[in-house]
Amino acid sequence: MTNRPSISLVVITYNEEELIGQCLKSADFCDEKIVVDSFSTDRTVEIALASGAKVFKKKFEGYVKQKQFALEQASCEWVLSLDADEQVTYALKREILEVLGQNPQVSGYLIRRVLYHLGGYFSRGRYPDWHLRLFRRDSAHIAGCEPHAKVIVSGPTARLKSPILHFSYKDIADHVDTINRLTSSAAGQGEVDAFEGFRMVLHPAWRFFNFYLLRGGFLDGWRGLYGAMAASFYVFVKYAKRYERWLRNRRL
Repeated sequence: MTNRPSISLVVITYNEEELIGQCLKSADFCDEKIVVDSFSTDRTVEIALASGAKVFKKKFEGYVKQKQFALEQASCEWVLSLDADEQVTYALKREILEVLGQNPQVSGYLIRRVLYHLGGYFSRGRYPDWHLRLFRRDSAHIAGCEPHAKVIVSGPTARLKSPILHFSYKDIADHVDTINRLTSSAAGQGEVDAFEGFRMVLHPAWRFFNFYLLRGGFLDGWRGLYGAMAASFYVFVKYAKRYERWLRNRRL
């Protein structure tokens, strides 16, 4: 294990004082911790520095640019990318330390996220929720459509068995606020047309059917119903805002 490749942790933050400490602590096996902060007004930077992180401050210009900048500050062979509201489980830590260096052909590893919300873990419905979070630094860059940044690697990928825990929402009000913020970003991408109204109806219906029935959300009881309806509501709001953009453009 002492001869394993080096690992940089990268995290972007803004007012994450409640969660950033646990996030950084969960990744204590990383050789370097990089935090890119968007000028937080709380104790985020103070906590990150106390946790041994290198902190860089950068104005937020979108998730893709912010995460690419964070990646560019890393210096280790491998990079583990986490959000401030995520934590590495002990099992995942052991798995990462065991797997790195075993297969020189692999450029990155996908890790599933498990959301904690409403007093429990969402084990079905919206899962498996796979994301490329562990990757070779020299083989990767950040791409995607706002607000959904994603890692692109040149080379084959594999999957790890153990999950990342995702503590995304304080309560339902916070979840709704997050939906409003992210849908505004998503709705502003790309061109809009007269079919946005139809998409506002059809896409949410498909999302609910997919999450609740096809992906087994109903097996999680009321929590699963909430998860499916919230996912459907996210899509509805996104296309409603796109429809609003189309109406606004017609008046110009």
